[in-house]
Amino acid sequence: MDKVRILVVEDESIVAKDIQQTLIRLGYDVPATASSAPNAFAKLEEYDPDLVFLDIKLKGEQDGIHVAEHIRQKYDIPVIFLTSFVDKNTLDRAKVTEPYGYLVKPFNESDLQTTVEMALYKFKKDLQSRENEKRFANALTNVEDAILVTDMECRVSFLNPKAESITGFGNASAQGMNLFKLIKLESDEYEIVNTDSLAKHMKQGDVLDIPECTISVLRDYSNIKASFVCSPIRDEKDHLLGYAIVITKADTPAKKTNTEVQPTVTPESKPAETASNPLENQVIQNSFFVKRGSMLVKVFLENIYWLQAMDNYVIIQTKEDQFVIHATMKDIETKLPSDKFLRIHRSYIIALDKISAMDEGAVVIKEKTIPVGKSYKEVFMNRINFL
Repeated sequence: MDKVRILVVEDESIVAKDIQQTLIRLGYDVPATASSAPNAFAKLEEYDPDLVFLDIKLKGEQDGIHVAEHIRQKYDIPVIFLTSFVDKNTLDRAKVTEPYGYLVKPFNESDLQTTVEMALYKFKKDLQSRENEKRFANALTNVEDAILVTDMECRVSFLNPKAESITGFGNASAQGMNLFKLIKLESDEYEIVNTDSLAKHMKQGDVLDIPECTISVLRDYSNIKASFVCSPIRDEKDHLLGYAIVITKADTPAKKTNTEVQPTVTPESKPAETASNPLENQVIQNSFFVKRGSMLVKVFLENIYWLQAMDNYVIIQTKEDQFVIHATMKDIETKLPSDKFLRIHRSYIIALDKISAMDEGAVVIKEKTIPVGKSYKEVFMNRINFL
């Protein structure tokens, strides 16, 4: 494995040399130091470092914060600020650049190594999180229903193309807008749907399902007949993060699971007793096809890490990709082979052979922590004991 390459930007030559030698002794590659902002810009281009140590108070017209802003705009590199005493105004400027750590002078070798390793670990997790978000967004672009994601205050954080089409706003332009500035719901059978009523349902863990309603699009005052489903989005510790909304236009035919998931079965291998059940057939062949746009993509069971529920959809996470199918977790759970997959939470089914670490409250798969629900814990622990 290649050594982590670090650039030290420090205008006190003795301090810079000491940091460089200490980092080299700890096993890092420190090919150069820089003493000013212009010098740092040149070294960044020359050495392409994995991490930058950066003194906040560099001498010259541009201080360390200017360098950090340049790094943030042009590179994807974590920055650790070297600080002594700084005033509140300088500290507030530094925060905006989102550094991955602060090292207060004077510091020792242990502080140096701990700060580097923590910064590299956090940066790696952030990259994975961004990649997962990108894959998740890419997967949802092919879903035929309108999907909107908001925070707990109903501020929009994501619209898929169908939602963009309905609301008249692009994903970027809708960021931060209140959901009910985009649409309004009208239904005789349900109370008024607004931020307060959603919060009431979600805090109770409810899914708000309105099968028939009129949705008024506030941008052009048009109306559409549709169903409205809103589900809570929770983190690994079951804390409420926001809402996922699915809007299905009334003129959109209801989709069945077997139109999204097609079996991989050859005529000679298909037994008569399972011919009418495609999900059972997929188990025979250890694979199935997932519809993505106009294409059918083959997914092997052995490549699945976990499955996650979102309303009437299931997100399938494989080693390299994510897929979204129109199905319920209950249906998927009964059809997957029980010796390989287990439901451990109301929102998660996992592949047992993909677990890398675990305790009674969570499992780790592909560096993702997945919670074990209280009602699933006993069955999960019993299963693990038999492995």
